[in-house]
Amino acid sequence: MPKQLTKTLGDFNVSTDILRQGFVSLAGNKPELNDLGIIFEVGLTDLSLFPNIKLSDSATYMDYLEKWIKGYADATANPPSRRKASPKGSCSDPAIQTIVQIAMNADETFAARMAAYHNLFMSAENIQGNLLEEYISVSTRPYGWIWCNGNVLRAIDFCSSDGAVLLQIKNKSNTENSSSSAIRTGTTIKKWYRLGTRTVAGQKLPAYKWDSLNNIINAHVTTGIATDCNMNEDSYQEFLRNITSQNTDIISDK
Repeated sequence: MPKQLTKTLGDFNVSTDILRQGFVSLAGNKPELNDLGIIFEVGLTDLSLFPNIKLSDSATYMDYLEKWIKGYADATANPPSRRKASPKGSCSDPAIQTIVQIAMNADETFAARMAAYHNLFMSAENIQGNLLEEYISVSTRPYGWIWCNGNVLRAIDFCSSDGAVLLQIKNKSNTENSSSSAIRTGTTIKKWYRLGTRTVAGQKLPAYKWDSLNNIINAHVTTGIATDCNMNEDSYQEFLRNITSQNTDIISDK
């Protein structure tokens, strides 16, 4: 069995002109890959932006590009709103249910139902980041912003169509790990998160950051659209209601 290695596009020591020729030969004139062509050009400005991909030790840059293109095509053909939830990969810990059952003075049936609800909430939390990106994609595409779907660039979720502005999206202020933060160091990648916290009379309440995202988008519009982008929490929640009513299997209690 061939040895598997993790490689990024810069590991192949190939010129950008040759990489560009390779991409064109694989992508062809497929309209569904038009945005990927723009994303590819963004990546060529700094090859470290391309993600690590598992390949055989004998793989070429063309093998990398083929797998990279497939990742984007698969993600685009199957957006988060259409996906079906998979059951957890591990079993629930019975001890957790025991603690809840005793602490709440509840019977086993009630505790089991609470465990199922917990799984539903965790399932929803796991997918919300991707759904947030899909909502932003729908809202910002008329302004010339492109969704870097399928993790095609490291720590970049959106870019302006001219490649001048790169944007990383997080759902909450505390959901970023150290590796994604480190990638932005020394770069012009902007970061935005949707949900912060404010304190009113000692109570912790949501503080939504949509205005700052709208400012980023409206400050760099590459199309002729006349109206400003106006994403907001009500619109986002309506998006979530619509896609969930159409796909109730988007979360799982298992």
